Amino acid sequence: MPLIIGSGISVGGGISMGSPPTGPALVYNLDAANYSALPANGSTVAGTGNYPVTVANPDGTMSWNPANGGVFNMTTTSGATNDYIYGGPNYVTGQSYTVFMVYQLDPTVDGRLLNTQDESSKDWLMGSYSGNMNVFYPNGIVNLNSDPEDAAWHFIWGTFDYSTTTANLYIATNTAPTSAYRTVTDGAFGGFNQLRLFSRSSGFEVQTGNIGLIQVYNGVISLTQIQTLYNHFKTRFGY
Repeated sequence: MPLIIGSGISVGGGISMGSPPTGPALVYNLDAANYSALPANGSTVAGTGNYPVTVANPDGTMSWNPANGGVFNMTTTSGATNDYIYGGPNYVTGQSYTVFMVYQLDPTVDGRLLNTQDESSKDWLMGSYSGNMNVFYPNGIVNLNSDPEDAAWHFIWGTFDYSTTTANLYIATNTAPTSAYRTVTDGAFGGFNQLRLFSRSSGFEVQTGNIGLIQVYNGVISLTQIQTLYNHFKTRFGY
């Protein structure tokens, strides 16, 4: 059964978009299961709503493979500073939001799985940090390192509540997320300037691994909604 998030139009893969009765709307969905190959280098592919993404793959190190219903993969352990996917929602400071990502990292390689397109303004990132931590930093100045994290599929939600300037991180692998894994308070920032998969905008710290999907909501979704998302997608990723 497809996951139904409120009422609205159906967008790719059977996922229905619209505003939940008591929560924010899913405004962006990039799901590798909706593809059968990585879009061509230099192409612009539609996300959801009015948020397209651009594929830049001149070094040919990104690919699509059918594992787990379809994933985007970065295979290189060095170089490939030109290969990334970027675009999507561009929220400025003052916007509450939620970002949800399912990923499987390569624990031997430095890098960022998901971060802002423009680090000079409203930097944020999501991924794995040294010390077996999964992180979400709205406008944090953090460099990721190689991590001895296992190769499990990780489900991670980062929420930012502008009214309280609080960011929460929810993380799960084979158990449902039940509470905030990490909480940070950032009174000065909190927005983000589009997403970027696999590398920093300055062209280094390229992370290898797999990304199954990324979703963005236009507000802070509830823990109940987070658990519903986990229950819907966990079978696809082997849980």
